[in-house]
Amino acid sequence: MVKVSVITTFKNESKAIKEFLDSLLNQSRKPDEIVFCDGNSSDQTVEIIRQYNTHGIPLKLVSKSGGISVGRNAAIKAASFDIIACTDVGCRLLNDWLENIIRPFEENSKVYVVSGLFKPDPKTFFESVSSSLLLSDHDNLDLKNWLPSSRSIAFKKEAWKKVGGYPESIPFAGEDTLFDLNLKKAGFEFVLAKDAIVYWRPRKNIKEFFDQYKNYSFGDGLARTNTKNYFRKIYFYIILICLILTGIFSNTLILVTAMLIIILYWLRRSRHMWRKNLVITWLAYAPLIITTKDVADAIGFTKGYFGHE
Repeated sequence: MVKVSVITTFKNESKAIKEFLDSLLNQSRKPDEIVFCDGNSSDQTVEIIRQYNTHGIPLKLVSKSGGISVGRNAAIKAASFDIIACTDVGCRLLNDWLENIIRPFEENSKVYVVSGLFKPDPKTFFESVSSSLLLSDHDNLDLKNWLPSSRSIAFKKEAWKKVGGYPESIPFAGEDTLFDLNLKKAGFEFVLAKDAIVYWRPRKNIKEFFDQYKNYSFGDGLARTNTKNYFRKIYFYIILICLILTGIFSNTLILVTAMLIIILYWLRRSRHMWRKNLVITWLAYAPLIITTKDVADAIGFTKGYFGHE
């Protein structure tokens, strides 16, 4: 049986750490060690971890200021074993997550990277709408282009070392996308473990939602990832705004055309929700959520691409 280190990083997660630890310690296959990296927390998270009963599972706690990548790399460096299972505090792990995500390593010594899945765990109406609208359908994944989140991934240290670890130039979001791309460029194939599932809670309100996607797109801008899609979206909105202004000041037909384009765009972006028997209120929220995400993407990506904080 392979040995596995579960690693994660955190900062000020005192409200979430107990649920996370309980779900990790109750795994059907116990981790051989747990490694936390604290990003200079000012709350009680560290004390809670130190006092927790790990039932004999070795627990390491290291400290390193910096972004998520810095914390993950520090935790991996401190890990004792070659197989690294990575997740996030704030997630709730299904009790067979670890067993399922490391099974491919046990079945084939040539496996280097295993992708798990992540699903939303909404608590409010807004969280349900936003997560249903924007998250991909895991039943229809394009495995050639899909990239896992580091909420649910496992890999060998050898692969992590070969690509230089998580990119520390990406400060707080989007770092796992670039890490995935670097692994693929280095020739590592990703094995999908569909039953290795973690649940995470979406952002609670429109401001947190906006900040989340602005941070993601900022990281993509810094890393120059997915640039064609971002520029395509920005150009679309520039043209749309020009049509609206032209219509307002000179041509009603152009304004009507612009409005029809907007409606068709919203309907297309929310088309996968139509099959879910959702109440009409859900679709009424769709324009707000879609537009908020698009604006956050444009602002964050532009700032990241041109190197502005």
